[in-house]
Amino acid sequence: MELSDLYKIIQQREGLRIEFKEAQSNVPTSFYETVVSFSNTDGGTILLGVDDEGTVIGIDPASETKLKKDITTALNTSECINPSIYVQPFTLQHPDGLVLVVQIPTSSQMHDHKGRIYSRDFESDLDITNNDQRKGDLYLRKRNFFTEAQIYPALSMDDLDPALFDKARQIIRGYKSDHPWLFIKNEDLLRESVLWRKDFTSASEGLTLAAALIFGKDTTIQSLLPAYKVEAMVRIADKDRWDDRLTLRTNLIDTYLGLKQFVNKHLPEKFHLDGGQRIDLRDIIFREVIGNVVIHREYTSALATELIIGKTEVFITNANKPHFHGPIDPSGFNPFPKNPNIRKLFTAFGWADEIGSGIRNTNKFLPLYSSGALPVFYENDPFETELPLVLVTLSDFSQDIQKLLGLPSEAITHLKAGLSHIALSTSLFGLDFSSVLLELVPSWHRKGTKLQELSWPGNQLHTKEEIKKVPSWSENGTTLLTKKAAYIITILMLSAEPISLEQLMNWMEYKNKKTFRDNYLSPLQQAGLIQKTIEDARSSPDQKYITTEAGKIFLGDVALS
Repeated sequence: MELSDLYKIIQQREGLRIEFKEAQSNVPTSFYETVVSFSNTDGGTILLGVDDEGTVIGIDPASETKLKKDITTALNTSECINPSIYVQPFTLQHPDGLVLVVQIPTSSQMHDHKGRIYSRDFESDLDITNNDQRKGDLYLRKRNFFTEAQIYPALSMDDLDPALFDKARQIIRGYKSDHPWLFIKNEDLLRESVLWRKDFTSASEGLTLAAALIFGKDTTIQSLLPAYKVEAMVRIADKDRWDDRLTLRTNLIDTYLGLKQFVNKHLPEKFHLDGGQRIDLRDIIFREVIGNVVIHREYTSALATELIIGKTEVFITNANKPHFHGPIDPSGFNPFPKNPNIRKLFTAFGWADEIGSGIRNTNKFLPLYSSGALPVFYENDPFETELPLVLVTLSDFSQDIQKLLGLPSEAITHLKAGLSHIALSTSLFGLDFSSVLLELVPSWHRKGTKLQELSWPGNQLHTKEEIKKVPSWSENGTTLLTKKAAYIITILMLSAEPISLEQLMNWMEYKNKKTFRDNYLSPLQQAGLIQKTIEDARSSPDQKYITTEAGKIFLGDVALS
């Protein structure tokens, strides 16, 4: 987490997943109630040194080490939190004081603080110890969603591989030499990491699916999940088959290491100075990407995980239980861990950071590795990720697009800046404008007809054969695009860089503000393709419109869309 992320959290104020607490040299007594309520619900972030109004007052810098130690010790003590929770508190220096950040993951277990069970409701921690209905609902929700926590009563220590415990400790020791899991027996490690659990509704107790996936023998994993496999392929010379291939049906530790080795074999290193430190961009990007693949997979699905390295992109599909459907905006998404207990082990290995860091870090470092290219993450079943290895944007065709849409010459600077944010599929790399347009127009029609809010014109030409019959089709938008389709595309392209309503209408030579809003802006907003830049002050004179991530994907014909 960076200081900019801290600012965003404070601006959001307290809520379902955010809590502020004043603290100087001691942990507030209500802190542990919030820890339990977050872990029992959707996880969250606790900021110590911030009051209820969001004002940073800071903790006592001299007490920083003591506060971190007190929190870590208490959360690993069953008398305080049961089952225990392992976290890594850290501090950020805000201009108004030192803030201690504690990120609590959601858990597949039901936790209590000194025998009391808490659940999060808006910005409150509710004691539900005596509410059997609320506890039952919480148990059912966790059991149904977190399939990693499914208990297999017949699964025993004999079905696990002792050598994997040694390998896990070696990895943990290299990352954090004083981690408490280094000094306990295998059985206790399983209990501490909630890979051995008790279901309080059925009274069953034993090893979980996550335990088998991390520490199980290959025969154990294949017996539990006969269809499970992870495949990595290189498709450059032979796009119908593969140039190299790796198939994995093994434990998650060796799966992670195997995928990293495969990527290192086929993609080049590239180094970068970040804050004066030399970092390996390939390592940090694919540490995050492969970590996400392993941590967030829905393991009960028979769909294989695929990582395909092509000439111009890396494409990954992963079985998923989606929370919503559509592209993820890295700057504004709320991450939700799919397998919190697997994540807990990977965090101890140093292979995963705080929740959501994988997408944020990939978005930060891929442009440095691939000359400005941005990743695309698509929450669906399966979860899809595209990592371009080359950058192709619409800005390369700014003058062609200006002519196509009939925009004035003074719009070209704004248009080019905005189109630099519209990534095209890497399959269009090296093509001229006519060839690119021949792919875009059918794509716009295909996606536009799926969005009822747009009332996309049905008479829009949408096949390559029809388009090629139009005289001067690549130069004249009035013959290629229907009037309504042209307006929709023009608004999305001009709004790729924030633009005021007045400027938008002026460049489009549109006179009636009400019909412009009713026929175009409102439907585009309802479809989630554009949004206002100042949502909480809609009448502000500084109000502008900007194309959303979904709108950019609509325009750019990204392969995932």
